[in-house]
Amino acid sequence: MMQFIARHPMAILAALVLHSLIILGFTYADFMKPTVLKVSVDGDSTSVIQPKVETMQPMKTFAVDAKVVEEQLALLKEAEAEKQREQERLNAKTQAEKQNLALLKQKQLEEQKKAEAAKQQALLEKRKAEESQRIAELEARKAEESKRLAEIEKQKVEAQKERTLAEQKKAEQAKQEAVLAEQQRKEARLKIAEAEKQRKEEEQKTQLLKAEIEKKEAEKKKLEQQALLAKLQKEQEEEEAELRRTLEAEETKRRAALKAKEMKSLQETYVTSIAAKVKDNWKTAAKVSPDAQCDIAIIQTPTGDITSVNILNCNAQANAQFRKDAEKAVYRSAPLPAPPVKELFERNIQFNFKP
Repeated sequence: MMQFIARHPMAILAALVLHSLIILGFTYADFMKPTVLKVSVDGDSTSVIQPKVETMQPMKTFAVDAKVVEEQLALLKEAEAEKQREQERLNAKTQAEKQNLALLKQKQLEEQKKAEAAKQQALLEKRKAEESQRIAELEARKAEESKRLAEIEKQKVEAQKERTLAEQKKAEQAKQEAVLAEQQRKEARLKIAEAEKQRKEEEQKTQLLKAEIEKKEAEKKKLEQQALLAKLQKEQEEEEAELRRTLEAEETKRRAALKAKEMKSLQETYVTSIAAKVKDNWKTAAKVSPDAQCDIAIIQTPTGDITSVNILNCNAQANAQFRKDAEKAVYRSAPLPAPPVKELFERNIQFNFKP
């Protein structure tokens, strides 16, 4: 009920005023109701007849009636004054109600403004919270991205470290192969020196044999006649010639074998040095199986420049990227190492490549 009065104060005020006016109207009607006088004329006398009122003398009745009228007028004036005062009170009350209503409306407007401001503040706080959450999520994503980039960088460093170790291992292996090749060359030179020593020993034996033959020949000269000496000399010469041919043939064969062996060793060392340089220039960004291998056929010029590269006989682990990177490694190795001796140069070089 009070909420209804607070929401509709003007309607309540209008109802009160209307009821007050109705009550005043009925009161005023009672005051203004005329007194009914009945007059009868009988000859020379006149009498006033009132309902349910005893008949009284005319003069006395008239005096009473005038007093009543005056009293009624006084009451009417009093009622009118009371009505005026009531009207003033109602006007004052109405004005007060209007002021209260204006204050209430202003208060409601202020409350609405406060509620709107609170709503805007709440919305602003909500937006700030959402923005803070968005920034936090963005920072989290940035942190995650930084972590991911750090992991990628770590993987790159590890991969570079592995490549460096692999390259160091290759360099060490190439160094060992070069040392082995040098050792093989030294062994070949030692073998040649040994062969030369054996040849000189054979020559000394031949000279001793010749001296022995000459000695025997001298003895035969003493024991035999000139014909026999000539025959022996001829036979000796034939034997010496045959022996020289045999020794020279064996020496030529032995030297050829030693030279062929040495040339083969130098040829293998030459091809190994080319393969080692290609391995040193091997680079790849792809993950390569340690079992991947191919044969590489190269056509070169006498100056070591490369005119053609073919990748042949690759196994199943050597994919297309491996073959492509192997070909690039060959071209990066130009010019190729020169042979130890010019006789070993070959335009066509082929070797097995396994990095």
